[in-house]
Formats: sequence, structure tokens, C-alpha cells
Amino acid sequence: MTDVAPLLALADEARAAGRVLEAIAALRSLSALVPGDTTVRAALARCLFQAGLWSDAWDAYEVRFDLLPAAFPRVTRPGPSGPEPIPAWRGQGRPASVLVMGEQGLGDTIQFARYLPLLVARGMRVHAVLDPRLHALLAPLAEGIDLRSSTAAGSIPGVRAWLPLMDLPRALGLSPQQYRGRVPYLATDRDRRARMRARIGEGGLRIGIVWQGNPAAPVDRNRSAPLAAFAPLAAIPGVRLFSLQKGPGEEQEAPFPLDRLGPEMDTGADWFLDTAAAVEALDLVVAVDTAVVHLAGALGRPVLMLMHGRQGDWRWLHAEETPLWYPSLRLVRCPGGGADWQGAAARAAFLVRTGNLPVAV
Repeated sequence: MTDVAPLLALADEARAAGRVLEAIAALRSLSALVPGDTTVRAALARCLFQAGLWSDAWDAYEVRFDLLPAAFPRVTRPGPSGPEPIPAWRGQGRPASVLVMGEQGLGDTIQFARYLPLLVARGMRVHAVLDPRLHALLAPLAEGIDLRSSTAAGSIPGVRAWLPLMDLPRALGLSPQQYRGRVPYLATDRDRRARMRARIGEGGLRIGIVWQGNPAAPVDRNRSAPLAAFAPLAAIPGVRLFSLQKGPGEEQEAPFPLDRLGPEMDTGADWFLDTAAAVEALDLVVAVDTAVVHLAGALGRPVLMLMHGRQGDWRWLHAEETPLWYPSLRLVRCPGGGADWQGAAARAAFLVRTGNLPVAV
């Protein structure tokens, strides 16, 4: 049996050093030796995304359903021997109605929900099964869309085509230049926004921070930072820091002044409505790779995302600074290629001090 670990390590070294085409060639050769190996397929998908070879990358990214089989949506129809699976739609033809199934995290849903109206614009009846906590937030996108809860089983008569949410760019035949679409594509309630602006107040440079992702996620060890690492931002004269952290990580003590905005933030059934209003009221968001980054980007608000020096998520690897998804987002990597989060925060602080920040759109 072939031990692929040393070869994967060499390919990753090449990828991280910028020799991504070399890494792709090596991984394709390795795939021929160990066909179906999920670790090799996942590494190849990452390299293809980093190289901007999007068509091949979307195909390769189907490995996610082998790595996380519980995340793969199940859609069936009655058959002679019981329910039988319906193959996922990959963009062929123009079905009258399409069922879109949410997958993975809340940030993924916020990022890819922007494409749902494109199905409507092509004359399709769209049924979207998404996390109910996001239904209210996604309301600006939902005109003409049948939003359904992902927490309850159900049936939709007459549906002949379905696909996972993150397959929409491929199924729609979008070019990379079309991935961004219209930004902002989310909005906040005027009254909620006014209340949050009054709560945050005027004066100083108001920065919202997020330091912790979901610790249960496999990627979390390369994306979460200790709260104390944000100290370089707190040291900037005139800066006021506000916590946008909810859930795991909230218990960490801050060694600098930090306004927690209160326990009532987003405590109801609808998530991110208060956080979205806070993001609108703040001057800047500085966060690790979490759903709040996608929220700020979808609102067109300035955001600096702190990321691991070499092990960033697939969706950011193609860009040095500004990814194609969000024009108001800038990537700030940890120095040294590792997880020096205070070093990344220091880089963000330098951008703040020099005024070299992304602008709202």
C-alpha cells in the first residue's frame, strides 16, 4: 500500500512556495497511483483553487462529500423498491423548478446564497432548503424563492432537479469574473441599525473583532486565535474595540478594553441580525475566518481577515490580498508561514495606523 503522506507533504511545500502548477502535476500523478484517495483528491482541489483553475477545482471539490458524508444532502424520489436517489443537477438544460440544498456552515450559506436569485432570473422556480437561523438575514435575496428549513424533512412535488448550494457557480456556468455579483447583497433593518448605532455611539475608530470559530470544525486549528492576540489593535490611540464573538471563545478574558455589546446580541431564533446591524455601525471588522467575515463582506463593509500563513481555506488561496468574493475584504496573513496571530494582528494594526484599509461598497 502506497504511503502518500511524504508525497503530499512535498506537494504542499510546493503549493505554499507558489509552485502550484508543479504541485498540481505531482498530485495528478499521485492520483493515478492511488485512485480515489480522499486526502490526495482534497489536496488537488486546494491546489486547483489556488491556481484559479476554477472549472477543474469545482469538479475536484466534490471530494468534500466523501470527506464529510454526513454533510451531503439527500434527495430521493419514490421508486418501485422504495426511495431512490435523484442525481444532482449540474447545469444541463433549464428545468422549470430547482431544489437547492444547503450544506456545511453558516458562512458557506451566506457566501453562496447570492447565486439563488440568478436561478429565478433564468425563469426557474427555486426551492431552497437552508438553515432556518439564516432565513431572516437572507430575506433580501429571497423574493420569489421558496425558503424551507433544513432541520425538518419534507417533500416538494414536481421537482426534477436539485443541487448542493456550493455547486451553484458551476451549474450556472459562471465565469470567475461573475462570482462576485452585486455587492452588497444583504441589508439590515433600519430600526435595528439605528438602535445599534446609538448603542455603539460616535467617536474614535470603532472596530469589531472576532477571534474564535467553531471548535468542532476540522479547519478550526488553523483559523482561531486567542483573544489576547488582538492587543496590537487595542494599542492604537483612538481605537475602540467591540466584540462580535458569539458562542465558543466568549469566555476568554481581554487584557485590554473591550466592549462586549451585551448578552442580548442575536439570542433569538434569527441569527446575525443584530451582528449585521453592528457591522453596519462600525468602521471596520477585524476577524479570523468565520461567518462574520462573510456577513461583513456581503454587507459591503470594510473587513480585514486574519488567516494562517499557509493553511488558509480553499476559497481564499487564489488571492494575495483581495479575494474575488468580496471587494471590501482584505486578507492579512500570519507572518512566517505559521500561526503567529499576534503578528497578523500587528500587520492589521499597521494598516489601520497608515489608513491603508479597504473601503465600503
